[in-house]
Amino acid sequence: MQGAREKRDWKRGILNNPIWQLTAAGVVIVAVLIAVAVPRRAGREKTPAGIDTAVPTVTHTLTGAGRGPLALSDAAHPQSREDNIACGMACLPAGWHAASGYAIGGASIRLAPVVEMQLDRMILDYTGGNANYSVPCVTSGYRDFAAETAAGKTEGTDPAGTGYALTLSLCVPQGDGMTVVPLGNPLAQSFSAWLASHAAVYGFTYDTGGALRYVGVPHAAILLRSSLTLAEYVAAITEKTQTAPLSFEAAGASYSVFFVPADKNGSATLSLPEDAVFSASGTNAGGFIVAVREQ
Repeated sequence: MQGAREKRDWKRGILNNPIWQLTAAGVVIVAVLIAVAVPRRAGREKTPAGIDTAVPTVTHTLTGAGRGPLALSDAAHPQSREDNIACGMACLPAGWHAASGYAIGGASIRLAPVVEMQLDRMILDYTGGNANYSVPCVTSGYRDFAAETAAGKTEGTDPAGTGYALTLSLCVPQGDGMTVVPLGNPLAQSFSAWLASHAAVYGFTYDTGGALRYVGVPHAAILLRSSLTLAEYVAAITEKTQTAPLSFEAAGASYSVFFVPADKNGSATLSLPEDAVFSASGTNAGGFIVAVREQ
């Protein structure tokens, strides 16, 4: 009993010693600082879209659920008049487009600015910057509702109403001048074959009749490999979420592709890491398709 009492007294003496108390407090403070300064990586959550909860994020507001490269314009998803006139088209100058080596087959051809930019890149890569005897020619572009009706289309059902669809032909020498031939013509076989294998690199889908639709990267590559129509692709992506996206590799990069539903005002919010590289397009089918390029 005497030994036990002495042991308890010894412990009380140590605990009541000011030096020991200061030392113990210092150990606790250091432990807390270490816990705060060194994140526990095992406790971080990552989504398939690349969001790390320890990384600063930015909330983006998406607007225009009926407009964009992936917007549908067909009988099942007719384009609204408001979306048709809000495309922000750029008018291409008629005649020879010397900078990129193609011709414009009319004074009123208009395209979305990004389409013109990517078309310039594509044709310049095809021609190599050199004028050829046979040159690509843009023969149709954006159509408003009046032009759709004049072309025999029901208002809102013409892909050209989005501003992201165009038709390419080929100008070939004939006598002392040039004549325009469709890309289904044997005279245009070489150019048509080149487009079939290269258009997706620039974000275009292509059929052998000369119709191109700009949908952007990586969507053009996905459509090419899957053989889906644009409407089928949009329907498939509506099943993908930010936490369970479609993962795809194109042009040496990895992408997460998913759908974000729009609210009643046609807008939505999206949170991504502050340095995320992404694109978002309205679908005219209830929301937006987002493609995030993995860093």
